[in-house]
Amino acid sequence: MKLLGLDIGDRRVGVAFGDSELRLATPVDVFTRRSIDEDAQTIAEFVRKYDAVQLVVGLPRNMDGTTGAQAAAVTTYAGRIACALHLPVIFWDERLTTVEATRRTHETGARGKKSRRGLDAIAAAVILQDYLDGQRHTE
Repeated sequence: MKLLGLDIGDRRVGVAFGDSELRLATPVDVFTRRSIDEDAQTIAEFVRKYDAVQLVVGLPRNMDGTTGAQAAAVTTYAGRIACALHLPVIFWDERLTTVEATRRTHETGARGKKSRRGLDAIAAAVILQDYLDGQRHTE
């Protein structure tokens, strides 16, 4: 099954592609949020390009596991996107994914504005890879 991972922020959305058979997630792109309709069109282009049949969206949780206003905003946004695209959506705990994405980016030696922008796509890949790994453990 082909999946699209999303790291939804207030300003940008990181996108990753994953294949449940290969069990591998790859960062794809980052786009700046506009309106919900424009964002749905942008995500639909990725869905078509990668033949994705499901969305995996990072759900921001507090370190104690609770959710707050940001989680509610992400849930609402992702729900509207999933509805517009007629795709199922799974929310996956994204705690510490930005920390992991930052570590991976710094390991490559990347620095500056371009690496910060790419961080969202890497975070989406971390979220999606965590989901794929979690599915392997439940089988």
